[in-house]
Amino acid sequence: MDLRLVAIPCLSKTLAGALFVPAESAAATFPCLILCHGAFEFKENFYEMADGLRLCGIAAVVIDMPGHGDSFGDRYHIDIGLWVQAIRTTIDFIEKQPEIDPRRIGVFGFSSGGTAVLEAALGESRLKALITLDATVRNYLGFWDTFSFKALNIIGHIKKKLTGKDLRLDLVHLLKAAQVASDPAVNQSIVSNPKMIAAYAEFPLPGAAPCAFVDTITRTHKISIPTLVIHGEEDHVDSPQTARLLYDSLTCEKSLEFISPSGHCGHLDSQKNRVLELTKEWAFKYLN
Repeated sequence: MDLRLVAIPCLSKTLAGALFVPAESAAATFPCLILCHGAFEFKENFYEMADGLRLCGIAAVVIDMPGHGDSFGDRYHIDIGLWVQAIRTTIDFIEKQPEIDPRRIGVFGFSSGGTAVLEAALGESRLKALITLDATVRNYLGFWDTFSFKALNIIGHIKKKLTGKDLRLDLVHLLKAAQVASDPAVNQSIVSNPKMIAAYAEFPLPGAAPCAFVDTITRTHKISIPTLVIHGEEDHVDSPQTARLLYDSLTCEKSLEFISPSGHCGHLDSQKNRVLELTKEWAFKYLN
């Protein structure tokens, strides 16, 4: 796997990233996709995908979003505005790389990363292609889960106002019971990952509330960038209906692809190669 670890300036701090660049060829520069992980994830989950893009002639940069991995920020916070800023500063960084064509930059986002890339697309003219995977664009929780989560979030707000610190919950039992991949072996690998366990052992409120409480769907009609919506048919975290609502709301050039069998983590699940193929096709169509 051929990658270069990079430090990307963002708000006088640093984003941790990994840059995958195709081998030199007759092409002077390459198109590039920014890959954005989801809540409580980390950039390494997208290394295989980024390397697959590199091997077919598309550069990729994978970043740890603020609050995650080796990047700056409050641990496991999901600040979508800050994540959008991270995407913009990553574009600034890419534009300065001699191997990258600054006119051919696209973005890929998974789950809360999908939220961020959609929000970034609303005001970022430098992006030429947009791809979402199992993106979060609305509150996906049921009635009672929403009620409980909001109650805990209120307690978190009170604690933060009084102490300056989040309410930290141990929700490892919820992670262990989660069905995030259709392949049982993949699912077990995800829910038993030490980094995921560490995040759920210190689940912050109100810091992590935006992983569920989202209203991006109310703005997606303003996106003008060609957008590919990918979603797992067996997504038990955020149902396929979310993808249909997102697709219907878009007024730009668009495509909707459902993958089966595939759960919420399509980039790691049994059909991850199909996710890669669809991503490559969209990138080749709009970045070449």
